Amino acid sequence: MAAFQRTLLVGNTPYDQFQAGKNEALSAAAQRGMHLFFNKANCSACHSGTYFSDGGFHNIGVPLRAGAPVDKGRAGVTGLLGDHRSFKTPSLREVSRTAPYMHDGSLKTLEEVIEHYDRGGDGNEQQDEEIYPLHLSPNEKEDLRSFLIEALSSRDKSPFEN
Repeated sequence: MAAFQRTLLVGNTPYDQFQAGKNEALSAAAQRGMHLFFNKANCSACHSGTYFSDGGFHNIGVPLRAGAPVDKGRAGVTGLLGDHRSFKTPSLREVSRTAPYMHDGSLKTLEEVIEHYDRGGDGNEQQDEEIYPLHLSPNEKEDLRSFLIEALSSRDKSPFEN
């Protein structure tokens, strides 16, 4: 997985252009989504900085899959209960090209990811306090999706795309 992630090329994304003062780099929907990302949706609590990752480990309430063994996450290394089901925050750069999502690939689309966060995860005992129901409207969900897809992916093709 790490070798694959190193092949992802992060170019001059529309977000970077917008941050450099080129307001037309992002559509109105993506700008609204960016505002949600950094405010109401609280995505930036973990997805921060240049790579949109704090590099930390978090339990975001990914539901357990029926019949699958419980993945202890970081607790498998540290032995700490507080690290149970905690996984490293991935970068959101090129997120539209890196499906499926979550540590176990259980969410296939960005729409599913947004729904997961909107409902506040599964509410397990060690779930991070930053994960709570967001109560986003359908329009807000679409704006957030627009930001993730439009703003954080370079316009250059990945070497894996046709």
